[in-house]
Amino acid sequence: MSHGWAAATVANENCALSSAPRLAIWRPAPDLAPFVSGYHLYAVDDNGGEPNRGAFEPAWASLRFAVVTEWWRVRFTGKDWQEPPRSALFGPSSKLAWSESGSGILVGVGLRPRGWARLFAQRAKDWSNRIDEIPRLGQTDPSTLIARFRALSNDDDVPAILDEVLRAAMRRASADEPKVAALEAALVDPSIRSVAELTDILQMPLRNLQRSSDRAFGFSPRLLLRRARFLRSLHAIRASGRRMGSLAIDPAYTDYSHFIRDAHDFLGMSPQAFLDRDMPLLKASLHLRERVIGTPAQALDPAVGF
Repeated sequence: MSHGWAAATVANENCALSSAPRLAIWRPAPDLAPFVSGYHLYAVDDNGGEPNRGAFEPAWASLRFAVVTEWWRVRFTGKDWQEPPRSALFGPSSKLAWSESGSGILVGVGLRPRGWARLFAQRAKDWSNRIDEIPRLGQTDPSTLIARFRALSNDDDVPAILDEVLRAAMRRASADEPKVAALEAALVDPSIRSVAELTDILQMPLRNLQRSSDRAFGFSPRLLLRRARFLRSLHAIRASGRRMGSLAIDPAYTDYSHFIRDAHDFLGMSPQAFLDRDMPLLKASLHLRERVIGTPAQALDPAVGF
């Protein structure tokens, strides 16, 4: 297997951070909370020569820095495997992404819709289900952050660097930011079930709603409502046990088969097949994220500062 940029092995990459397997999640500084959902660090070993396998559920955008790695590859459901850049921007996603890697350390940043609009000139829609190099973060070349992370000896210094860089990179709020915040809040309100209800509650014409959605969220309002409904249901089943599936799903579903169809759209498989997968890293991440951030899924986070 060829891994392109990852020809350098972990042994050849000087890093003061511990190589011991672990997972850490942090909240951003309070002033960044409306724009950043959280920070994380994953460190994995060689897993006895087997790939470290995981998955990224459909979510808002994120930045991911391969601080140290033997190799890493990602595949969206229905797509081919690809090798992310060392400093990678994962656009907003409506598809599950599978991940495989050797040993290494990964640092990540979850971006909220308002964070996307403050950091990047491109529409989120143009990055949907896409992975590529991170554009400049203000005056910072994102690739230089890898060396800064490698120089650290303490995991807890990671969020301070990210707070500093992101705060400096944030542009001034646009006139649309209050609308984006209102839409972000509405999308995770389980009582809102249709685009018509969104336009009514937000007092936004459909054309304006679509434009704001394309700019900061990456998908149509209808798909975003479906994604939130599906993730609420998936995690309710995960929490309550699969035998409670038909009772745990969102009441907006007409029946359980309706939920199953959404699962195939978002995951590429049935919810039972997904939940039965042996994915200890994902399960540990969901558990820790819920404890630190408050929700297991980034796309279900309530809006902050609204």
